[in-house]
Amino acid sequence: MSVTLLHLSDPHLTEDPASALRLRQVLDLPPSRRPDAIVVTGDVADHGQPREYQAFTAAMTAGIPWIAVPGNHDNPEILRRELRQDRCPVIEVGPLRVIGLDVTVPGEDHGFLDEDTARLVAARARGAHQVALALHQPPVRTGHAVADAMLLTNPEALIDLVRRIPPVVAILCGHVHTALASSLAGTPVLGAPGIASTLTLDPDRRPITMPDCPPGLALHHIDDDGSITTTFHHRA
Repeated sequence: MSVTLLHLSDPHLTEDPASALRLRQVLDLPPSRRPDAIVVTGDVADHGQPREYQAFTAAMTAGIPWIAVPGNHDNPEILRRELRQDRCPVIEVGPLRVIGLDVTVPGEDHGFLDEDTARLVAARARGAHQVALALHQPPVRTGHAVADAMLLTNPEALIDLVRRIPPVVAILCGHVHTALASSLAGTPVLGAPGIASTLTLDPDRRPITMPDCPPGLALHHIDDDGSITTTFHHRA
C-alpha cells in the first residue's frame, strides 16, 4: 500500500481572516490528489493564542487525519490543549507511522532535540514498518544566512534517533518558508514551503520574507519499499 502525505508548514494564523484563507487554499486539492493524511510542521499560530488554534482546527479538511507540531511562534501547551494532541502525536497510515517531535526552545528561534523527546519518539516507533519524523526546524543548512542561524542545533541527536528506530523514510520540517530537499545521514530531509509567506533568495534583503507570494505545499508519495517522491506546489 502506498501513502500520500500532504505536508504543510508555517500558516502563522492570526485573527485576520486572510491568514486562514491562505491555509484553506493549500487544503483545497482536487479529488485525484486527496492525501491519506496531513502533517503540519509548525508555526501553526503567529502569536500562540487560543483563537489562532481554533481557526486552524476549523479550517482543517474533514475526514483526513492530521497532526501538527509546534514551531518557535507557537505556544506548545496551548497548541496541545486546543488541538487535543500530546508532545509526540502519531498518525498511522497503512505501513507508515508519522511521529511529531516538539523541538522548540522557549523564547528562541532555533530548535533542540532533548533526550526525553527522543526516548518518547523511540518508544512510539516500536513495531512500525516505516516511520516519518516531523519537526519544525530543519536539521540541515540551507545556504541562506538568516535561515541557517535558527536551525536544529543538535542534528547529531536526530541522527542517533534515526539509527535506533525502525526504517525512517523521511524527516519532514518547515520553519524556513521555502521548499527544501536534502538528506541527513542518508535519510531524506524534506521541507514544505511557507503558507504565510516565502523566504527571499537574497539574505541581505529586508524583510526576508515575501507575504504576497502564493501559499505553498508539499505532497509526499511513499511506496511500500520506502521510496519517496515529493512534489512542491503553490496555490494562487
